[in-house]
Amino acid sequence: DVIAERQLELRVGRESVVVSVKLGRPTLGSSGEDWVCEYEVWFGGSCRSMAMHGVDAMQALQLSIATLDGELQHGARKRGGSLYHYDEPFVSILEGGSLRVVPAA
Repeated sequence: DVIAERQLELRVGRESVVVSVKLGRPTLGSSGEDWVCEYEVWFGGSCRSMAMHGVDAMQALQLSIATLDGELQHGARKRGGSLYHYDEPFVSILEGGSLRVVPAA
């Protein structure tokens, strides 16, 4: 069950490849004690599918999102290219987003 998806572009010289990131809905793990959040990273026709585990759904989701940056950068380096999002250099899934740490009152 995909709950979020982002399309990026990998540029290698004059060539470009569509990179798709898919984030799944956290589900209760088979042990019944942990939560699992799956994700996929597609570089063209090549897919890497993984899952992060957490003590609750929020932690599993956070770990998956945090792990995506490393997966994307590794995939881009492995292919000798650079990632772009809306024609701007891609830095992070979270950069430019509205997620912020709010200080306690």
